[in-house]
Amino acid sequence: MTGEPFRTGVRAMLLLALASLAGACDGDGAADPGANETTALRTRALAAGLSAMPAEPMRPIDNPYIAERVELGHLLFFDPILSGPRDVACSTCHLPRFAFTDGRQFPSGAGAEGLGPDRSDPDPWPLRLMPRNSPPVFNIGLYGRFGIAPAMNGMMFWSGSAFGLEDQVLLPITADNELRGMTYPKYVAVDSVVARLRATNGYVDRFADAFPALVASFGTDPDRLITPATLRLAVAAYIRELVTPRAPFDDFMNGNDAALGTAAMRGLDLFIGKAGCVRCHTGPVLSDFDLHVLGTLQRGLGRDTTPGDDLGWGEHGGGRYSFRTAPLRQIAETPPYFHAGTAETLADVLRFKNAGRSEHPNVGDADLDPAAGPLGLSDAEIADIIAFLQSLTDARTVQGALFLAPAAVPSGLEVPK
Repeated sequence: MTGEPFRTGVRAMLLLALASLAGACDGDGAADPGANETTALRTRALAAGLSAMPAEPMRPIDNPYIAERVELGHLLFFDPILSGPRDVACSTCHLPRFAFTDGRQFPSGAGAEGLGPDRSDPDPWPLRLMPRNSPPVFNIGLYGRFGIAPAMNGMMFWSGSAFGLEDQVLLPITADNELRGMTYPKYVAVDSVVARLRATNGYVDRFADAFPALVASFGTDPDRLITPATLRLAVAAYIRELVTPRAPFDDFMNGNDAALGTAAMRGLDLFIGKAGCVRCHTGPVLSDFDLHVLGTLQRGLGRDTTPGDDLGWGEHGGGRYSFRTAPLRQIAETPPYFHAGTAETLADVLRFKNAGRSEHPNVGDADLDPAAGPLGLSDAEIADIIAFLQSLTDARTVQGALFLAPAAVPSGLEVPK
């Protein structure tokens, strides 16, 4: 059931493309070469596994869409009450003005000041920068699980070490270099946050609105309403709704021949053809949700288990130095790139892939994924692919209220935005 909406959408798009192709001729049988070429490109993109973005995410049975629950999660996401020292929120590392990233190479959590690239480093030690670049949180509700079909428990994190929003949203509360700081031990972090929420009248009322079935069974007892389980459901419900289905590429895949400019069309042709990007970047969010060895540079503190280094999926028993394929939706808005933020621009990313050489001292060229390159692209072709990647930016949906910071939160703390 998980992948059926996606497969149905692809079939519908293919039929639309074929119908457009059949109707590309005028009444006397003369074809419009431009229209035929555009339709053929769309058909090839569909055959390569690309598709328009579904308008809604995959929602788990135990966390259906409830508007009040999504709004509660919206408030929690932006409220520093979730952090030990009350000085950092989820939004500190996922700011709307940086396309739900922070514009930094490495995020700076508890114990720091400021926002975005100007945020300070944490202090005192052992507070420290996070070891990986902050990924955007768009379209997580459409992530796949070792495949392109949207799943209710898609692959999370650069290392693919968690599956599904509900399984990972509370983890930052327990991490000392994210939300916890040194305020309390890890094992009491979530319970400490829950106790704070229970003591905040504004949240008791909002949890009651968000979980009507609990109210029907137990009334408005804060101990029953506000628990680790309801906290994770609320935060996950909000993040899941951050879907961006109205990019120019979506318009093109939905049949609008004028949606992409000439350079973007050439870039799409390269993306699915000569450059072979589609071997890993496919499906509705342009990721195969699998792990690959690219040999990117390692910078930063590294993981606690491997100081100065990061094994990616290898830390969890999988392939050493393999990382999840980055989804490409909104990608032009979310530099820097790669797990260690070592590529400042999309041109840097493509030049690295074009070279097809490892830049990591512990990864040889022979260790690289077969899809890692070299690609044989010219500078002009790289520019065209960048034009295509820019067409994956939805600038319309992100003007909606859910994509913006709330004016205030029930705790009364300052909203990071």
